[in-house]
Amino acid sequence: EDGTVKEEKVHFSEKLSSRPESGFLGFLLAPDFKESAKAYAYYTYDRNDQPYNRIVILNRQEEGWNEKEVLLDDIPSGQFHHGGRLEFGMDGKLYAATGDALQEDQAQNKESLSGKILRMNLNGTVPDDNPSKESYVYSYGHRNPQGLAWDEEGNMYSSEHGPSGHDEINQIFADANYGWPSIKGNEE
Repeated sequence: EDGTVKEEKVHFSEKLSSRPESGFLGFLLAPDFKESAKAYAYYTYDRNDQPYNRIVILNRQEEGWNEKEVLLDDIPSGQFHHGGRLEFGMDGKLYAATGDALQEDQAQNKESLSGKILRMNLNGTVPDDNPSKESYVYSYGHRNPQGLAWDEEGNMYSSEHGPSGHDEINQIFADANYGWPSIKGNEE
């Protein structure tokens, strides 16, 4: 409020990965932050020398931020393409962009969480009106989506890093396939 910057420690239950493009990738204050002191985070960590991403709830306390609860774990990760963007939709749901983790074909596999835009309730459960009632997957066929936004009419958009400059901005629809790895840039 007064223009000063204050550094605060964030304490995760797992050590942040030091792989390229990994680490503390997404942060979003809860809609009721003033009352709850909660935030949502997306980060990469290593388990048994394999990288994974997870979505957690953080609590702000006197000594900084502390991981309180894991909402979704074992999101595939790799050397690059971790994703990590978190945003609240106009529908009150939490959306998360995940990269393909350099496993390109997994972006087309609806059973995998990589190369997707995920949608969840704020408590980490799958919304009843998701394309599949058992899955967080909202859209698929993404390479490495990094931005999520909505216009005044409620249309959702995503910016996505493409290979060799074939970046994309896509309007996102439920259960839509955005083509990666077969389609890139302005191909159809």
